[in-house]
Amino acid sequence: MSSTYEGRPKPLTGLPQEDCDVSPGEARQAPGNGAPKGGPDRTPLSRTFVMYAGEMKRLLRYGISGASLFVAAIWILILQFSDISDISLVFPMTLFMDATLMSLLLAGVTMIFEAQENTFRSMMVLPITGDDYLLGKSMAIVTSGLTTLAILLVYGIGFKSLEVSIPGIAGAVILVAFAFAQAGIVLTYYSEDFTGLLLNMFKFIIVFITPTILEMVNILDVSWVKTVQYLNPTKNALVVLQAPVVPIDNKDLVIAIAYLIAMAAGLYAVSRKLLAKYAEKGGA
Repeated sequence: MSSTYEGRPKPLTGLPQEDCDVSPGEARQAPGNGAPKGGPDRTPLSRTFVMYAGEMKRLLRYGISGASLFVAAIWILILQFSDISDISLVFPMTLFMDATLMSLLLAGVTMIFEAQENTFRSMMVLPITGDDYLLGKSMAIVTSGLTTLAILLVYGIGFKSLEVSIPGIAGAVILVAFAFAQAGIVLTYYSEDFTGLLLNMFKFIIVFITPTILEMVNILDVSWVKTVQYLNPTKNALVVLQAPVVPIDNKDLVIAIAYLIAMAAGLYAVSRKLLAKYAEKGGA
């Protein structure tokens, strides 16, 4: 994936150029396709940020950024009209849904749209590495999560007198959104189309998110369930997001942070390994 020729990164795939819709030069110059501009002499950091800028443009063009802001507005309306004076218990849950489910969905939807519009095939012939592609996409998803966080913080602190550690909650959102972005990318590799992606997400909700919510509201208040939940990524995500707002047991917090870091690193390695095969078939 990151091998080079003459010190320069090879294209993402070894597909013959005639099999692709555009040449490398056309892909760099095509207006509005979100493909990075510039040649192979860019540094790895600059290539990643160019990919990040392209991802942000695609989030806007696909209407995903608008949908994310709409969801944030819905959460604010729910908090406003739910007659809850102290939102410290509810606030982490709103972030939990955004940083986990929305991160999964954003990763999958952008990759599906890239394949449908042949944007992914355009990027495949560019001199970028798998890391450039994956990090650019992950950074865009994290940015979306931080945008939602900023909106909810303005409301929570300004109108509900929410007490929260801003650096702590920002770090929590970054960690959770990045980890679940990797999960969304891997999930998309195994989804044939948008319907398949939604089906896989539904399975994820049933297996991982439902037990976390039921435990939070004390419906699953059994000791063995609490023990098993240490293996649940969504449970650990909720713990990390709760810590800057409400008191959390230090042991649980350390376990949750270590779990999410290991999860993010492991899934990133998996997504990086599987990207070449995904690129060979031209996307989903």
